[in-house]
Amino acid sequence: MYAINHAATALLLRKKESKLPLLPLLISVQFVEILWVLFNYLGWEHFSVSNGSIHLDYLPYSHSIFSGVAAAALSFCVINLGYHNRKLAVAFAIGVLSHVVIDLIFHEKDIRLSPFFPTPVWGFGIIDYPMLNFVIEFAYGIGCWWYFKGNKALLWVIIIFNIVDLPIMLAHGDMLTPFVHYPFLLPSVILFQILITWYFVYRYANPKRNKK
Repeated sequence: MYAINHAATALLLRKKESKLPLLPLLISVQFVEILWVLFNYLGWEHFSVSNGSIHLDYLPYSHSIFSGVAAAALSFCVINLGYHNRKLAVAFAIGVLSHVVIDLIFHEKDIRLSPFFPTPVWGFGIIDYPMLNFVIEFAYGIGCWWYFKGNKALLWVIIIFNIVDLPIMLAHGDMLTPFVHYPFLLPSVILFQILITWYFVYRYANPKRNKK
């Protein structure tokens, strides 16, 4: 799933009536992806380009089920014990877990049970069908907005970012050559997507706060 719809998941964790702060929830749903970006920069994880497609074929530390559960448990303890906010701790932990669960649906078979064992691996592979991927993600993002009861500006943010993601979903063949020559480029693009979606979702999900 692309950055905008992971960010939209935060809207499910915080409806308008909730007193939970949105920014930590936006961080929670992308926490796993931030680790992936960091681990790619460090060379601990990597991707490959073959048969005209990008394959996230080595991400055991950031995206394994064990890692997701461990990160969720650790974040719960830090927030609950350090900040004495049990509701936020639970929501943040759910946000962390949501990323791995959603990626199990969209990824190829590249998500391990644990970083310590190469098998088994899971993934339903929806990413291999770009138009289906787009339709499901688009509907999911709109569904999150509807549940949140967001305003029209936030709806347009979700729509526009999904449309912008479509060419990336359809990219193949020689279009991916830059990622072969410059491996840092893909994690940098993903990091940029995460940061810009955080900004726009936070801004338009909290219009009154940003007018102050």
